[in-house]
Amino acid sequence: MMQQIENLKQALPLLNDNDRGFAQSLLAAAARWRGWTDKQLFWANKLIEKAKNPRPEPVKVGDLAPILDLFQKAGKKLKNPAIVLSTPDVGAIRVTIAGMRSKYPGTLSITGLGTFENRPWFGRVNKDGTFTPGRDAAGKEAPLTGLLSRFAAEPAQVAGEHGKVTGCCCFCNRPLDDKRSIAVGYGPTCAENYGLTWG
Repeated sequence: MMQQIENLKQALPLLNDNDRGFAQSLLAAAARWRGWTDKQLFWANKLIEKAKNPRPEPVKVGDLAPILDLFQKAGKKLKNPAIVLSTPDVGAIRVTIAGMRSKYPGTLSITGLGTFENRPWFGRVNKDGTFTPGRDAAGKEAPLTGLLSRFAAEPAQVAGEHGKVTGCCCFCNRPLDDKRSIAVGYGPTCAENYGLTWG
């Protein structure tokens, strides 16, 4: 435990103001009680780890207005609209809007595909157009940022790339069985839902 106390002291300059205050209170408790409880040790280890591996700073990817417009149109007909994008370095990613019960309502959630419990969490695009990488974005920040920047600039075109490459609709991710749908990257029903031209 003495080593962890020393590690937390060394971590202090690397922590943000809130975490530094919490760390100082843990150190004061350790001095007063000559050690930590199991719970205090757990949080001390968390803070030490945070200092060793700080989260990357948010990166500006662009104006969200065109993307939010697609979701707004789709939201009139669909309960949970989603857009699937592709990049060779990351694979398929799923973009949705965080709901009102979310900690960050109105932001774009960036995940992998799969069930809710098993989807990789790549991060979120904040309302100011900055991308905050999540726990599963390590080593993939550059391709994710590049893809999201292109998506913000030309949402329909970049979304459609997924369908052209994979043969699956960029909105519902179902297989496309029509040459015209593959050519644009989505089917006629999804085009109508998202307010896009087709054919």
